[in-house]
Order: sequence, then C-alpha cells, then structure tokens
Amino acid sequence: MKRIFIGVILFLLVITPVYANEKVEVTFSKCVDGDTAKFILNEEEITARFLAVDTPETVHPTKEEEPFGKEASNYTCEKLTNASKIVLEYDDGSDKKDKYDRHLVWVFYDNNFLQEELLRLGYAKIAYIYGDYTYTDELQQVENNSRQNKIGLWSDYIEEETEEEYTVTFSYDGKTEKVEVKSGEVVSPISNPKKNNYKFLGWYLDDEIYDFSLPVTSDIKLVAKFEKISESVPVYIYVIAIIVFILVIVTNYKNSRRKLKTKVKNKLKKKLLKK
Repeated sequence: MKRIFIGVILFLLVITPVYANEKVEVTFSKCVDGDTAKFILNEEEITARFLAVDTPETVHPTKEEEPFGKEASNYTCEKLTNASKIVLEYDDGSDKKDKYDRHLVWVFYDNNFLQEELLRLGYAKIAYIYGDYTYTDELQQVENNSRQNKIGLWSDYIEEETEEEYTVTFSYDGKTEKVEVKSGEVVSPISNPKKNNYKFLGWYLDDEIYDFSLPVTSDIKLVAKFEKISESVPVYIYVIAIIVFILVIVTNYKNSRRKLKTKVKNKLKKKLLKK
C-alpha cells in the first residue's frame, strides 16, 4: 500500500497543467483602420489592436495616408463587417492591453486568421514583437513569402548591390545569428529562442526592448533576455495528496483493528480450550 501511495504522489508532482490562450467571441462594432477595430465584448465597446502586425497609416493625426493603407483598411473592414463569427484570442506571451487601453489580440473571423491574411496580401508587416508569441514563426514565413514575391507593400522592394547594408546580430544563450539588412529597412525578429525553464522576454538593444518597426541605420546587436519560470506546484495536487494520505491512514487503521480483533478472538479460544 505504501508503494502505491508513493507512486501516486510522484505521478501528481510531475504532471503540470496546460494553459491555452484565452479566447472570447465578440460582435463587430466599428472600423478604424487596417490593424485596429472596435468590438462589443460583454455589452461594452472595446478597441482592439491586432497583435504583431502593422498596416500603413490612413487615420494617423501627424502622418499622411501611406501606400496600401486604404487597401488594408478596406480589407479589414469588409471582412469583419460581413463575418458571421469573430473570435479574439489573447496571447499568454503578451500584455492583455497596451498603454492606450487597447486590447492586444489575434483576430479570427469565420475560422480565418486576419493577421495572416494581411501579411499574405502584403497589406501589413510584422512589428511590435515584445515576447514569445504563439503565431510568430508561422507569420514570419508568410511575410517572407510576400516579400520574396514583391506583393503589396513589397512591390517597390528592389534589390541593388550598391545599396548600403548593415548587420543585425541576434545573440541568445551563447549563440549568435546574423542578418543583413539594407539601409532604412526594418529587420524581422528571428524565431523566438527557447531555453529550458525560462520565459523569453524579447530582444533588447542595450537595456531597452527593441522596436522592430524602426528602420535599421547602423550595425546593431540584439540580445535575448529570459526570465526564470517559477516551478510552483498547483494547489489541487496538494489537495489530492492529502486525500490519498487520509485514505492510507484510514485503511491502515481498519487493518490494525481487524488484526487486533483476530488476536483477541484467538486468545479467548485458547482460554476456553484450556478449561
């Protein structure tokens, strides 16, 4: 019985709960631009900023309308306006809201991934990666394909051997990876590095997190920063362990009483036989 008890405890201690990104179904309320929209959540209107992408400006207070900004805005508005079902997904690797109180979310409509579509059509670029986001690797492949095929925003992208290039060095866990970037262009982050028992916080330039929407104008070195994950045991494991412990005590107590009764009966039988 003791071996069974120890086995149960060891099994409970090694299992860890799996948490999925929080998803909420919302109703479309209002168009804003290509990467922002308003929705109704729990009878309240919220502003949602689409996570990890940036579309050209159309309504910026200090910037003029940028190429493909109108196309991106119209596409987003048309898809969300006519969607039968819209689901917003919060990413465990990101803050839930930004400093403007906008909800930072992945957007799915009728089982379509809006961020992926904007990148595929060349209406957006990957930007504002500040953590280990769920769909980053997948979206980087989509953006690279649009860039190589000169789609949308990338249609004016012309490679010239005479253009000045800079080196962006990504450093993580004792390793380095270098990316060549033409002057004035942005660099996309490499796949988020992994480190056992650590959470990836983002790419840092000196002591500040790097903004991947900024153009590269010199050689830079980006360093991955990690945070150690606390290995706390969930409360329910302690509860189950206590229940198992109590069952073992009760079982042992019943066995002890049974043995004592048997012993007393045997002694009485012996006395009666002697008489």
